Amino acid sequence: MFRLKVPVRAGQVQTCLTPPLNTTFEHILYILSFPLLKKNISFFLSLSPASFYGDGFVQLKATESSDHNMLRIRFRTSSTNGLLFLAAGQTDYFLLELHAGRLQLKLDLGSRELMLQSERGIQLNDLAWHSVEVRHVQHNITLTVDKNSHTGAKMPPGSHHDFQILDGLYVGGSGGLDRLYLPRDPIGFRGCMDEVIFNEHDLLSSLRPYTGFKNVHEVSLGCSPQFFATEEDPISFFSSRAYISLPTWNTQQEAIFECVVHTSAKEGIVLYNSAREGDFLAVEIQEGLPVAIVGKGGTITELRSLTFINDRKWHSIKLHFSSKSLELTVDGEIVKSSISSRSKGLHFKGYLFVGGIDDSTRSEVRKVGLVSVSGKRVRGGSFKGCLKNIEVNGVKTGLSNAVVTKDISVGCEPEKEPEPSTTVIPTSAPGSLFPLVTPTPSLHMSTIARGLDRKYSSNFVQLKNLVVQEGGRASLEAKHIKVLLDFKNLGIRQSQIMFRIREQPIRGQIRLDVDQDQEENTFSMLDLWHGRVMYIHGGSEEPDDFFMFSIYSSSKKQVPDYLKGNKLYRYNITVTPTNDAPELSLPEGNLFVLLENSKKRLTTDILKATDIDSSYTDLAFSVLGNLNADAGYLEIENKPGKAVTSFSYLDLEELRVYYVHTGVRNSRIVLRVALEYKIANNTGLQIIQGETAILGSKQLAVQTNAVKQIIDIRYDIIEPPQFGELQRLHSSGEWRPTDSFSQRLLEKERLRYVSTFQEIQTSNVTDYFKSKVNVAARETTEILFPITVKWVKYHLLRNVMIDMNKVRKVTLDSEYLFATAEGVTLSEDDLYFRVLTTPKKGKLLRDTTVLSKNSTFSQRDVTDLKIHYELVDRPYEDTSDRFKFQLVSRHAQSQNYDFRFSIKADVNSVFMRNDGLSLLEGESKLIMKDDLFAETLSTKDMYYTVISSPKHGKLVRINQSNSNASYDNILTFSNQDILEERIMYIHDDSETTQDEFTFIASTSQGFKSSIAEDEIGSKEGMFNISIQLLNDRKPVRVIDKVFHVVRDGQKLLTIEDLRYHDEDSDFDDGQLIYTRRGIPMGDLVLVNDTTHRLFKFQQKDLEEKRVLFIHKGVSTGRFVLFVSDGKHFISSLLDISAHEPFLKVDKNTGLLVQKGQSVTFSTNNFSVISNMDIRDDQEVLFELDEAPKYGGLYRNETKVDSFSQSDFKDGLISYRHNDSKHLADYFNLTVKAKGLQLAVGVNVKVYLESHQRPPIVLHHNILLVEEGKPVKISETKLEVTHEDNLPSEIVFTVKVAPSHGVLRRFVEAGESYVGTKQSPVKTFTQEDINSGNIQYMQVEPNKVNDTFILDATNGVTDVNGIRMSVDIIPRLIPLQVFNFTLNEGASKALTQDVLKVTNRHFSGINFPYSLTEPPQHGHIEHSRHPGVAITSFTRRQVRNSDRRSYSGNRKIVTEGESVIIDESKLDATNLMSKLPTPQRSSHEVWFQVTSLPQHGVIVVGERNLTKEKPNFSQFIVNKYGIIYKHDNSETTLDSFAFSAWLNFKGKTAQRPQDDIDVVEERFNITITPVNDQPPLLKTKAPSLRVVQGDTVALRPENLKVEDLDNPPDDIKFSVISKPNNGYLALEGSLNESIVAFTQAQINNGSVYFIHDGSSVSGVFYFSVTDGHHKPIYKLFNLEVTEISISLVNYTGLTLEQGKTSVLLTQDNLAAETNGKNITIHYQITRPPNFGKLLKDNKEVTQFEQEDLQAGWLSYHILSLSSAEDSFDFTVFTSEANLTGQVFNITARPLIKVGKGLRIPNGITVKLNTSFLNASELANISDSDPIFEMISQPKYGKVVRIKPKMSRTAVPAESFTFQEVMQEKVALELNANMTGVQELNDSLVFVLKADNIQPAKGEFHFTVVPYDSALFPTTKSPVPTTSSVPQTPIQTSRNETAPPVLSTAFLSTQQPSKNQQKFKDCWFVNTTFKLQHSNLASPLRLNDTRSALPLTATALYPHPAG
Repeated sequence: MFRLKVPVRAGQVQTCLTPPLNTTFEHILYILSFPLLKKNISFFLSLSPASFYGDGFVQLKATESSDHNMLRIRFRTSSTNGLLFLAAGQTDYFLLELHAGRLQLKLDLGSRELMLQSERGIQLNDLAWHSVEVRHVQHNITLTVDKNSHTGAKMPPGSHHDFQILDGLYVGGSGGLDRLYLPRDPIGFRGCMDEVIFNEHDLLSSLRPYTGFKNVHEVSLGCSPQFFATEEDPISFFSSRAYISLPTWNTQQEAIFECVVHTSAKEGIVLYNSAREGDFLAVEIQEGLPVAIVGKGGTITELRSLTFINDRKWHSIKLHFSSKSLELTVDGEIVKSSISSRSKGLHFKGYLFVGGIDDSTRSEVRKVGLVSVSGKRVRGGSFKGCLKNIEVNGVKTGLSNAVVTKDISVGCEPEKEPEPSTTVIPTSAPGSLFPLVTPTPSLHMSTIARGLDRKYSSNFVQLKNLVVQEGGRASLEAKHIKVLLDFKNLGIRQSQIMFRIREQPIRGQIRLDVDQDQEENTFSMLDLWHGRVMYIHGGSEEPDDFFMFSIYSSSKKQVPDYLKGNKLYRYNITVTPTNDAPELSLPEGNLFVLLENSKKRLTTDILKATDIDSSYTDLAFSVLGNLNADAGYLEIENKPGKAVTSFSYLDLEELRVYYVHTGVRNSRIVLRVALEYKIANNTGLQIIQGETAILGSKQLAVQTNAVKQIIDIRYDIIEPPQFGELQRLHSSGEWRPTDSFSQRLLEKERLRYVSTFQEIQTSNVTDYFKSKVNVAARETTEILFPITVKWVKYHLLRNVMIDMNKVRKVTLDSEYLFATAEGVTLSEDDLYFRVLTTPKKGKLLRDTTVLSKNSTFSQRDVTDLKIHYELVDRPYEDTSDRFKFQLVSRHAQSQNYDFRFSIKADVNSVFMRNDGLSLLEGESKLIMKDDLFAETLSTKDMYYTVISSPKHGKLVRINQSNSNASYDNILTFSNQDILEERIMYIHDDSETTQDEFTFIASTSQGFKSSIAEDEIGSKEGMFNISIQLLNDRKPVRVIDKVFHVVRDGQKLLTIEDLRYHDEDSDFDDGQLIYTRRGIPMGDLVLVNDTTHRLFKFQQKDLEEKRVLFIHKGVSTGRFVLFVSDGKHFISSLLDISAHEPFLKVDKNTGLLVQKGQSVTFSTNNFSVISNMDIRDDQEVLFELDEAPKYGGLYRNETKVDSFSQSDFKDGLISYRHNDSKHLADYFNLTVKAKGLQLAVGVNVKVYLESHQRPPIVLHHNILLVEEGKPVKISETKLEVTHEDNLPSEIVFTVKVAPSHGVLRRFVEAGESYVGTKQSPVKTFTQEDINSGNIQYMQVEPNKVNDTFILDATNGVTDVNGIRMSVDIIPRLIPLQVFNFTLNEGASKALTQDVLKVTNRHFSGINFPYSLTEPPQHGHIEHSRHPGVAITSFTRRQVRNSDRRSYSGNRKIVTEGESVIIDESKLDATNLMSKLPTPQRSSHEVWFQVTSLPQHGVIVVGERNLTKEKPNFSQFIVNKYGIIYKHDNSETTLDSFAFSAWLNFKGKTAQRPQDDIDVVEERFNITITPVNDQPPLLKTKAPSLRVVQGDTVALRPENLKVEDLDNPPDDIKFSVISKPNNGYLALEGSLNESIVAFTQAQINNGSVYFIHDGSSVSGVFYFSVTDGHHKPIYKLFNLEVTEISISLVNYTGLTLEQGKTSVLLTQDNLAAETNGKNITIHYQITRPPNFGKLLKDNKEVTQFEQEDLQAGWLSYHILSLSSAEDSFDFTVFTSEANLTGQVFNITARPLIKVGKGLRIPNGITVKLNTSFLNASELANISDSDPIFEMISQPKYGKVVRIKPKMSRTAVPAESFTFQEVMQEKVALELNANMTGVQELNDSLVFVLKADNIQPAKGEFHFTVVPYDSALFPTTKSPVPTTSSVPQTPIQTSRNETAPPVLSTAFLSTQQPSKNQQKFKDCWFVNTTFKLQHSNLASPLRLNDTRSALPLTATALYPHPAG
């Protein structure tokens, strides 16, 4: 893609076109010729880089101011220095330059200079492309090179941020701009640039200058090859001003210059270098001979070679200069001359010029008298030819070392002898000075060749002469060479026309800035368009020049011979000579003496004139100012007596001019007089370095012989001071640099010398300046003014490195740093240290102020111990630091020094990564190790304390749910938290772009609010957070009201009637777009063009009052408006009310004014509204009917009785009280507008000054109320008073209502209270309180306190936030009961920790407790009666800690653990009671487990009980116990069954046979569950798809978590970061956002996501836990489907030909939407062209989907002229729309077309009604239908057969149905069917009939090969035709069956049973013999013996059968 810019002059159209990639330039030109652009438009294409040659520049005159500036540059160069860009102000500047191969940016916004440099070690002068970007954003400056090297700096504190540009923008050079901040001789850029963009200015988009706006000097398109040339490349000099300048020739004693030349010029400068004191060294060609010239000490020495070098051959030249001799060698021949040895060598200055000189040096060269610049060559003088092998002092040099070049090229083509042109092209006549057009040749062609335009024929090349000034240059453009061809016919583009230069110009050169890949000496038409072809004149005196060229085409297509470069064309160039003003002198003085009343001849001795440009014979004199008429006159000899005012130099020379005296004796002709002068004073100056001295006439003066005359004496500086500058005092009082001054300035002592050289001088050099003295405007002499400078030196006596070990701050004293000065007396206060670079690891301080770069401190500061160095961070390894400084004073500055610090490592120093965070608005993001991480060398355990929290978000810790630590707004965290990814920043979704928090990182744990001065192991930091804003807010309607308008009238629609606001902070509400549909009661139009209907407009249009509503129709209604911010799309309704005109009061609050004061009467107090179209507030007038009694209305200071709404809205009207004692007033107004008027009164309330003091709250006490009862609020509870207000004037407003009660007021009139929860009391007075009329009524049960907040006012000032507390006495005793736990079988005392009444209203009251439900597994007992259960006790007993106990017997074990069952739990010794006491000792109890536990095992000793070994004894239980071990299953109960019996001791335990001796029991075990299974997320990718703006429930398929240990109620979700496109809510409270829910709520479908209507998808971040395990963290994706409308049926409508209407149903058109609103509307935006759409026989432009479903719509045709129709429509709902839809309606032809026909190729097949049958159409139209061909068959054509010449077919573009029936129309197919069995083809036609609409039809058929073997006649392609008429075969399915045709065809339909035996046969209509299996002899068709049912058609068997 390229960009086309069209620059225009004043009054022209300006446009910018960006054509697509495939747009050719011919296309662009066509675009530019549109009528819209019918003005002079010049255009260019910026496609190439630009070349700068060292003195070139582009200047754009721009003035602007900004604190946000951006510069982008791309460049390539080999130069080490050069100015790239300058934005210039008076004192502000923005300077980017190359300095020693690095970029250097200097910036000053008015405070001081800031300098940035690119990285060291990266040289940018490597001829590679480099990109640079500089950004200035307020106080931040960044320099970026090649997108990866960044340097930055900040502006000093307190400095200005705005950059003021006043003097414009410069690229490549400063254009001679003179500013203090620029160097005296700035070095221009030499190289290529292809992009320079500063803010919005593309400075290289065009290299075309514009007067007063843009200046372009010595810059060309393309990247010149000379920048890539080496020292080996020859150089061609082709103009009289050509030259190259090389760096200063650094030599004094000896100089050697060598080169090889090739030239034909007689004169020209080869070498020139000026030196100090007027000396110089030069080599020039004089009359073809090289001459060396040296000027030294006022003496000029010339050395002339005897070898001619202008013979067009190569010659070597060598110049050898020393202080004693000059030697010139040409081709080995040496000439030598000695030089006076008294003088020293030359001190060269300036550049070494080769081949010519620049304009600034020209006057100096003219003065020394070089022949090359004398006479006519004064403006030129350059060498013309080639130079190579240039060496300076033995070192090869060339273009790679050039500083500036002009009019040169790389490489040489040695000049040839000029040959006479062989072309026959005529040239301009010699006598014609300005031939405008070059004739072009005639091409001798017998006929017009292809591509030639008939208008121009063979003269297709038109040439217009190029006009160029002598020695100048001019671009060859498209207007000079025009090629006038029919390019479309040629098939080529105009840009492919190429020109080849066959012969270069004789007196100049063509320079081509074209593509380097382009063929040499060629250019294209594109290059002419772009100005890339330039002619540079060589400076000769001849008036013309020419070059020869040919024309060819670069296209690969075949072109005619005249575009193959065979013809030569001559292009003529007209050279206009330059002309300097002649010089006039008076050789014999100014006194002309003659006799009285005589005449005397004027001669050339009296009056002399010279002109270097013209012959003296062409000079003429004019007398300026009339002579004294009474004294005499001038006359010419041949016209005596006739006074003349002009004469020629020839008249003067031939003695024909006389002065005739006639009157007074003395008169004068005003001429310049030659004065005598002398240098009176030139004493020089003595000055101390760095100081200033006044220059006056005592130091420098020139005296003249003019007595009592003011003679202008000026001094022009030709060589300024080297170590200072001259300044003059301007009238503004400012000293400014100057390069000239007058004697008058010296006399007034307004000139001074300022010593500016700040460096240290090692030798005692002197300064001077040299000037030319101009007396009476004529140069007279040169003077040198000497200046002796006393140089200052510094001595740095002490510069000692400071060692820092375990300290953070040290002081620099004079033992470490001490300096003195020599040459001037300086105190320690005047000797400064300038900081050049600041320390990297610490801060340099003066007391507490940080010293920045370029700041200074004095030696006194060091001596007084004010300079300190403080480490920023304690180092973690041994290191060093330094700062670079120099000694400065007002006199000089020293070299650079380093002051060093040696810093020992501290293992406890904190170093950190702190890269900040970037996230989207409303998003949350983890702070990772790469974002923030602090550590020391000894530890990574760091702890952070947040000392300043984020302002627009919060820090949260993602903790395990069983931790008690805080989640939100954390103030402490650790490195471990960061590593575990638990620290998150959550943005608050506000419209902010930045956030931050400040923290302290420390090795010590705990909260840390600050860092002690010498504390180690801690560091403070700031964490920056960047937020990218989102368009996440929908527009919200802020003004929603009825729009009132006059019935059948109009009114402006403004933002006072309709307004939306978008809360996105980066969005301008004016950009909101309103789109409307149909308006049933009017229309919206453009205010200044009511014919322009508005369907779309911006809110900005409402603000600027550009939208007008015009009413028509019903009086009230509404219409839909769609409002969009570009992302969100919402609908709205605007209500319209149209009535008769009215004026109404909208607001009338009255006025409140202080006694004796005034108050503004404005729209804040009073306003009126109207439905009339009032556009000017001056139309609304307010007239005072009844003036205020105690004041008046004023406009400014004038009392008024009327004013306008404009005054009112501008706040100009005020009410002023007259300071009377009356504190109330009023006035009546009449408002008038458009013939209506409205009377209204305005009340005025007056308050005293004391009323401004706030009321006093006297009483403010707690209310005490019983639950459910009222309490009166008396003045003892609440009283507010004011000294000047009654209680009734103190008004209370309820700011926050009570939560658990209501305030109510007693109304005496109704003897009742008003005020309920639904309709509360909002205001009351102190009088109401004093009267006992205000009560607080407690209504909500089980509450113990309440509050409400009041504001009180006296009408003037307020008392806010009076909080009233309510203490509620409960109706029931507020008993708090706490659960408790005790061990099995144990007891616990019931104390107040278990049963507690804390309400203070029940303290000290003893009351009884009664058990309503006793414990199930224990009992309550009194401690004095253990074992006895009780059912009641008292509060006192609980308070006295009386003991009660609870006991139980179930064994409890923790899930997965073991428990010991001992004798306390399992004891069967009671079985012993069955035995006599003596026997008991011989028995023991044994147990047998008969049913093992299901969820665990019983362990006895070290074995598990099993079915095989189930026994154990009571002895084991008593001594060791048995163990139950749970299997860790998710169970809560277990048990085992056992049998117990008595067994003899010592005998094997054997269960008795008799069950009576056995006891069977079951032991129950309760398992306490352990939550040891973490919840599992079953949903792989939690997500929900929601339609835009919808509300959707979350289901288990969206989010499901299972936990084996916990029910769904215990699985709890927490939302960490909320959704960014909606919110979560619970069923029943969909307006309240939630951040927590359970899995059970998801399972029940109770959790909903409410989408905010935006189109972006979103996420929310959540955690889920069972309350025990570590939470699971996951993202939940919210995929948003935009609300859309899609067409599900869109088939179009088909209308049968001959019918005029058809139904439109949902089968043709239907839409569906995924939005909530399913009412679908259709709006017709363009009605049908040839019909209309009807509903209930009425035309409609809008209908609904229901109309389509019900079939209520139909299309009715109105015009029978078209076969097709269509209408455009938009389908929409209130939520979405689909625009730009087209519904097509087509007519279906009333015709029967043959189906499946196979037609043979190569023969003519007649058409009949079997093919196309339009008989029905013919019947209904009563006409002969016509077939008009639209598209012929692909493989043939439709032809018309003439009856008598059947073999001749004529193509048919149309035919009638009658012709079809008469078989006069046929198909003629001629397809290439080689290797093809069949081809599909068709023909397309329009069928027309009278009074019937046309219809488009198609006839499809298959082409098959023709087999000649089946036909006896093969000679003719057209078979004969039978005259027997054809009859279609009738079938039951179709009206016509596959026809038996009159020409050959094959049907694809299945044959009938009767036809089966004839299948695959050819149907032939011809005369033939019939061969059949049943017939033995041949038959003719007319043979009556034929038994076949054929008349004119017979059958041939198919070849296959």
